[in-house]
Amino acid sequence: MPDATTLMTPKTRDQLQKQERSASVVGFEEAVVDFFVDAADLLGVPKSVAVLYGIVFASPQPLSFADIQARGTLSKGSVSQGLRVLREMGAIKEVSAPADRSELFTPDLEMRRLIQRFLEQRLEKQLAAGKSRLGALQRALPDLEESHAETLRSRLQQLQSWHEKARALLPIARTFLKLAPG
Repeated sequence: MPDATTLMTPKTRDQLQKQERSASVVGFEEAVVDFFVDAADLLGVPKSVAVLYGIVFASPQPLSFADIQARGTLSKGSVSQGLRVLREMGAIKEVSAPADRSELFTPDLEMRRLIQRFLEQRLEKQLAAGKSRLGALQRALPDLEESHAETLRSRLQQLQSWHEKARALLPIARTFLKLAPG
């Protein structure tokens, strides 16, 4: 079985600080961060957000802002903004006790909640914007000879059909997520 350092790709090699942690701990953390960087790339999520989530996910104990910043190579502003995005997405949660001097973060592992927030915050916004963009595309059709114009109209109709089908699936997906066991 390969160790975590052989799982790492160059994407995360320079994203994490070694500090006073063992090579195996750092290697594991780098491999986890790399996993989330790849996933974020597919979903269009900024790399810095994926790095932060990977750091929090790879830690067996809650981390403070300072801990997270010390483990990564991101600026204080990027860490602050990234943690805010992760909170809004429901990807991390604050688990501080009243006696704690700073906020402590852990990953929220409930997939249903993550998907639900993704649908609400990203997909619904994209579909809403898509409707007006499709209208703009319809108005922007160039003057072409009839066979070419018909081809482009047909393709736009296909896009509109896909858009309508995606919009129709959203309520079904929301219902499913409410009914699915956590």
